[in-house]
Amino acid sequence: MIKTVLGLGTATMDVVLQCDNLPAADEFEIIRNEQIVSGGSCANMLVTLAQLGVKAKQIAKIGNDSLGRIFREELLQAGVDDSLLMTIPQGQTMHTYIIVAANGEHTIFANMGDCIMNLQAEEITAAMLEGVDLFYTDIFPAQPAIAMAKLCAAKNIPVVFCLQCPAEIMGKIGVKKGEIEEMLSLTDLFISGRSGYASLVDTENYEAALSLLYKKSPTPWGMICTAGDNGAIWLDKDGEIRARPYEIVPADTTGAGDCFLGGLIYSYFVKGQTRQQAMDFASATAAIKCMQPGPRIKADARMIHEFMAGRA
Repeated sequence: MIKTVLGLGTATMDVVLQCDNLPAADEFEIIRNEQIVSGGSCANMLVTLAQLGVKAKQIAKIGNDSLGRIFREELLQAGVDDSLLMTIPQGQTMHTYIIVAANGEHTIFANMGDCIMNLQAEEITAAMLEGVDLFYTDIFPAQPAIAMAKLCAAKNIPVVFCLQCPAEIMGKIGVKKGEIEEMLSLTDLFISGRSGYASLVDTENYEAALSLLYKKSPTPWGMICTAGDNGAIWLDKDGEIRARPYEIVPADTTGAGDCFLGGLIYSYFVKGQTRQQAMDFASATAAIKCMQPGPRIKADARMIHEFMAGRA
């Protein structure tokens, strides 16, 4: 039974700018509200698990700047173990600028800082896996994630890999496509969005891309493609499972995919539900997040089940 999840990946602070519409090139828009909140896809997913009562801990590097101090404090407040969170003196914590429109759509600009990608493979040890039942990574950065996945293979600890950004964007931060492919070879369950799959097999049709990648690299528990308003698809050796999207009025879609994944890990790996049940629970988790501002969900399992029951 899965009780403790270890995550290695993004730890960021988000500067969220809310406006009526996302401006096109050379257009002008008014900022209606501005706030700084903790984010990062890995951290958001772990916070979702903690909200659901799962033990979660994160490996990442942050700076001792004000952003890093706030990140650590809010991670602890959310119930995530920070004992493997490393602080670099005079370091700059990764942070993003997220522009959110009134309909929930958003655009993200990332300032990588000088900490998050400086975690080294040599700093990863088997002791970090003590008491861990599942390992999750978004390969920020790649080599330490690969090193940890290899340690997990030796201990039969399942590995979940989420490619948050297309291969081209990952390349801009120093993650090579070959590293993505190596990580994929060590992965039990792979998740990405439509653009992530398209970037790995060079086709724009995300359903075709999912099928092609799974045929090329058949991960033991299959692959999931999150597709926004189109829901999500889980493909494995037994075929496809689809998650139905819930009809909601979104306030902010930032972090929805992270919360989807947290809900899925909780339902499938922690509670032992079927793939279909897990996908439906994950979809509801993401929907609730979309109705809330900020990148992290504020809901427990009871609230999510009540939401599902009310829309059955």
